[in-house]
Amino acid sequence: MLVPYHKEHSGYIFKILITPDMVTNRSLQLHITNTFGFTAESHVKLTYHTDGFVQFSSEKTGEIISGRDPKTGEPKGLGLFTHPLDSPIWSGPSVGITFWGLSDFEPLSASDDEALIFNPHHFIYRACTPENANGWHIALWTFPSNVVPPARWEDGHFLLDAALEPLSGGGRLLSVERLSLLYLTEEKVFVGVAVNRIIVDFPWPSGWILSGPGDYTAERTGYCLEAMYPRDIIGVKGRPTLDRKP
Repeated sequence: MLVPYHKEHSGYIFKILITPDMVTNRSLQLHITNTFGFTAESHVKLTYHTDGFVQFSSEKTGEIISGRDPKTGEPKGLGLFTHPLDSPIWSGPSVGITFWGLSDFEPLSASDDEALIFNPHHFIYRACTPENANGWHIALWTFPSNVVPPARWEDGHFLLDAALEPLSGGGRLLSVERLSLLYLTEEKVFVGVAVNRIIVDFPWPSGWILSGPGDYTAERTGYCLEAMYPRDIIGVKGRPTLDRKP
């Protein structure tokens, strides 16, 4: 997962501490003191490997430190180990992208005929309306490898209505969401995509955040991966860099 369409190349790449009470209360407060992170001067991409290893690497090969140590198997850069793709987490999306200030993103090339196009009737509104929504969040749900979701073909999309998460933060009312399905042929898994409209309150006119899976549970403290662009007002002085040195 990558965002190659934005002009900002200076980001903060980090993992944020998630405690069991945050999972129970469905609250996530992003504070620099709760993060372990690095700076980067190029776009990163988020890769979810089939064995459950998740990491940030560079959009262009070799620009940041990534991969695994051949002796220990531990991440060289910023990564963690979560559920493998054939048995993914089902309590939330596997990965997501938040972005705002759409006019600052490069338009899609007209020659890209493989693009999946989302129109306004596909959008889900989260505590907002078409009039006051100013941000977007794309959530991707991974289905287990032995599940073949029943789908309808409509308007160029394979569509699935799925009950995914409580609407009221742990209550019994479920949210039924319409997902657009993609099939990853190499990984042999289905991915459901939901495009959400949201309200954001960031100090930058435009930007984007990559959100990865975590290694935490409702009973165990762990981390979740994030990358935020731009970073110009985040207090990252003294933080190490993921950039490879010449």
